[in-house]
Amino acid sequence: MLKKAISYFGVFVLVCFSFFYTDQAVDIIRRNDPIMKKIVENSKSLEINPMNAVIQDDEIITGLNGLKVNIDKSYQNMKKINRYQESMLVFDEVTPEVPIQYDKYVVQGNETKNQVALVFKVEDITNLEMVNSILEEKNSVATFFMDGYFVQNNMDLVSEFARNGYEIENLGYEGVYSSQKLKWTNNMIESLTYRDVKYCYTEYKDSTILDLCSSHKMYTIKPTINTSNYPFLTIKKNLESGSIISFDLSNKVVKELPSIISYILQKGYQPVLLSQLLSEDIANEK
Repeated sequence: MLKKAISYFGVFVLVCFSFFYTDQAVDIIRRNDPIMKKIVENSKSLEINPMNAVIQDDEIITGLNGLKVNIDKSYQNMKKINRYQESMLVFDEVTPEVPIQYDKYVVQGNETKNQVALVFKVEDITNLEMVNSILEEKNSVATFFMDGYFVQNNMDLVSEFARNGYEIENLGYEGVYSSQKLKWTNNMIESLTYRDVKYCYTEYKDSTILDLCSSHKMYTIKPTINTSNYPFLTIKKNLESGSIISFDLSNKVVKELPSIISYILQKGYQPVLLSQLLSEDIANEK
């Protein structure tokens, strides 16, 4: 019985060694494969380091993920055609050490993306359809922070705006966020738009809003540019990549919005949804 056990153990050890040396042999072959060598050789020059978010006291400018070549998956891809082809490289995203944070006022998107976000405050129906028409005509998108009462009374319109590709966010009730109504308004918007509500809005630093929204895993937006009474002039003086540009729905905004969008495009910036501007995802940027 003892001899049998020793014999089985010996076979087991031989099998293990066999697997070990087989794996070692395969690994050596892979490392010496011209395709693998080319992937390893080129990978460093193609990688992009992540960018940390920039924090200044209680304000934050978003960072950006990096990209790293996935050597094994790239190799498996190229072995199918048995030659090196750069377009078949597989990249993994690398998150920055300092990402976007809930407990800071988000004041700007990453400047390397050459994007800006148009943000509209909606408290009533005034000029809303006009703004929609201008955005459609200019083939542009925007994010609308809508008052809770407005959402309650205009559910079909909210749904329509979401279907048109706009982003709907929570403006509170009459500009005030409360713990009692924040979740209720979020649920209302989410049921109408089929997407999560991510942001609160403030033009002035208010720790009550920041703490409340942070506790609900929402980012607090403090716009880079408040257009106020002179939208076009204000933007012309202050526009930069990553700007979060805030508008009300005044007659002045409606009049100047076409020129504003044209100016933004002329300066080489693309208007995008707020969530796209603030995303640290680099997959669509490469």
